Amino acid sequence: MAKKFDHIVEELEEQFHSIQRKIAQARDSYLAKHEKDFEKAKKKVNSLAKKLNKEKERYAKAATQAKDSGTKKAANQLKKAKAAVSLLASSLSEAKNIMSTAEDKLKSAKPFDKKLAAREKALAAFEKEWEQKQQASAKAKATAKKSAAKSKAPSTKKAASKKAAVKKAPAKKAAVKKAPVKKEAVTVKAAVVDTAGSEDATKSSEQNKQ
Repeated sequence: MAKKFDHIVEELEEQFHSIQRKIAQARDSYLAKHEKDFEKAKKKVNSLAKKLNKEKERYAKAATQAKDSGTKKAANQLKKAKAAVSLLASSLSEAKNIMSTAEDKLKSAKPFDKKLAAREKALAAFEKEWEQKQQASAKAKATAKKSAAKSKAPSTKKAASKKAAVKKAPAKKAAVKKAPVKKEAVTVKAAVVDTAGSEDATKSSEQNKQ
């Protein structure tokens, strides 16, 4: 199933990395192929050059025999030797052109291969550095979040303490309110005692008068 992308830039980024991976894999055989093509063309040139030299030697001998003997057979041998030399010379010329092309491609391939290697190395370094930056950023955010949570914790404790103090405050007020009630009771009791004392004093006074 094909991967779905939210935007074309994401798809192009994925394709970019895919192409880079393919280039990196193909690079292993890129320069080697051009070197192989050049070596193959070079061997072909050397082989044709040796054959041409041999044919030239035969042609020289055939020419000497034809001149010395003057026979029709010697003349035919000379014609065959001349045709072989001409054919090999043409093949050698073509092989040299192929070798020259292969050599030019190899010369161009060497700096291009270096360019690909340098870009691959730079891209790998960039991706590694970017990943490290992202990890560092995530770590910094996590640390900041923890610090914020720690600094918030004492405030929460203080708030809880304040709430507890507020809850306890009414109980103290209630105790204060109850206190006057006790005092009133004492005052009433004292008043009763005083009244009783006054009555006794009055009775005693009346008895004395009698």
